Amino acid sequence: MTNKRKSASALIDDYEASGKLSTEEARALREAPQWVISFTDIASFLGGAVIFVGLVWIVIALIQDLSQEAIDAALFIASAGTAALAYWLIRKGGRIAVLGECVVAVSTTAFAIGIALLLDIWNVHEDYILIIAALTALLIGIGVSFRTAFIGTIIIVAATQPFMAGIISEYFADTSAAPLVFVLSGTALIWYSQRNIGLQFVARAAGAVSIMFAAIGFSTWENSTWRPIVGLVIAALLFAYGASQLHLEIVAAGGFSFTVTTGVLAGRLFDSTLLQGLSVVATGVIIIALSLAISRKAKPVT
Repeated sequence: MTNKRKSASALIDDYEASGKLSTEEARALREAPQWVISFTDIASFLGGAVIFVGLVWIVIALIQDLSQEAIDAALFIASAGTAALAYWLIRKGGRIAVLGECVVAVSTTAFAIGIALLLDIWNVHEDYILIIAALTALLIGIGVSFRTAFIGTIIIVAATQPFMAGIISEYFADTSAAPLVFVLSGTALIWYSQRNIGLQFVARAAGAVSIMFAAIGFSTWENSTWRPIVGLVIAALLFAYGASQLHLEIVAAGGFSFTVTTGVLAGRLFDSTLLQGLSVVATGVIIIALSLAISRKAKPVT
């Protein structure tokens, strides 16, 4: 696998050498911080989070003595009201839009809980309640992800795992295939992170962690030899993709899961602790040797 991408520093050097950038401009770019977040922005995020907790607290206080039906109706009314408020705040733009996105979280939470409570009133099976409520929040997150700076992605990440947990509980409970379901959800999150959404890093990291736990969980499920091999393949693919795209969070997750599954496989193949350690070292040496061989054959970047 040949990586033809250049780092920002290397590109700056090339542009400076070719005269596209002056020395002063190149120096300014090298010294510029990667992230710049003002105190006002940080305070806005914190304030929005506090307001979110406060609004949820108020809703709980107002509905705790009501019947299930009344609580459910109140949740749907609160969801509609906060959705309208969020739309108005986001339309205003600027820093007030941050508050609007926090209100979106309140609206989505109220609506998903309202759906779950309604299904409970109708005596729907609890696994289906979790699946449908999480799927509702997930679809809302997808719907707003292209119009919001951060909350759409957060809702997607927060709703994906409960949705997968419900799927596993209903269809894959106590089966060895259960961990592999998280490979699907992790892959979906990484794929969706390539869209034009906010907080792409969060979606990528959540997806990578899901696949990491899936590889490790499947490798350690029961005492067999072929399961760690499947886990190794999953971990290797995750690591290779992260390396090809220069996403360090995916590289870290893939590397950690590959290391763990290598140790699990060594433990299944050899009874001797010494042989187990030697096999793990040999695997590392082979990886390094292969990477060096590939890099020598790679064409230079021009």
